[in-house]
Amino acid sequence: MSCGTGVVRIVLFVCNIIVWLLGVALFGLGLYIFIDGKDYSDLMDGGLFSASVVLLVVGFLIALIGFLGCCGAAKKNGCMLLLYGILLMIVILIQVAGIVIAFVFQKDAETYIKDGITKSLAAYGGTESDEEAYTVAIDLAQENLDCCGMDSYKDYSNTTLAKKWVAAGNSSHVPDSCCLKKELKCGMNQGTKANSTVIHTKGCLTKLEEFVTDNLQIVGIVAVAFVVVEICNLIFAFWLYRRYK
Repeated sequence: MSCGTGVVRIVLFVCNIIVWLLGVALFGLGLYIFIDGKDYSDLMDGGLFSASVVLLVVGFLIALIGFLGCCGAAKKNGCMLLLYGILLMIVILIQVAGIVIAFVFQKDAETYIKDGITKSLAAYGGTESDEEAYTVAIDLAQENLDCCGMDSYKDYSNTTLAKKWVAAGNSSHVPDSCCLKKELKCGMNQGTKANSTVIHTKGCLTKLEEFVTDNLQIVGIVAVAFVVVEICNLIFAFWLYRRYK
């Protein structure tokens, strides 16, 4: 084995350790979005949940491929390197497609979120299973992001629930999840003339957009880092394959 071949083998081994670590990082990011973002999934028509599952699967596969590359380089196994190269090429194509999709989703994120919040506000307080899911989602968003409604607390004055309150002779209310300090019935009579020391008056749309955009930017940076390292590994793998076959 020439000195050049030995150097490339070592470089491929080290690079695949990096790929394995990046795969674990991507898996961890997917897990974070899955756990931290699942509360808001109904507000985005399930898009965030789907993205987290994709990250979990891709992260696991990349970590597995990185391990395969390390073994192929260490054992000088041409067949293993060929399999590694083919799988890596497929993963690179999937990642490039994923980056494009993430970019498109980021541009359309406001539309998805608006649609989700509109559905949630319309279904808020309902007793059907899907209405309850939307109610839980908007409550969690309002509690965790310190917001109320889509653009402001006034959005609740146009909901079916608010009309029922008014029809029953009550003033317009907001959900207790809008309150700075959540207590039973703390949102009563706050729908028409809100007290900013009692409830959050700003809407959730901007904060949810920031949440999605920040996570997509992290995913994009990690994905680009993956592609750069993986292209180098692909070149090294096929170069070594020709030496070991």
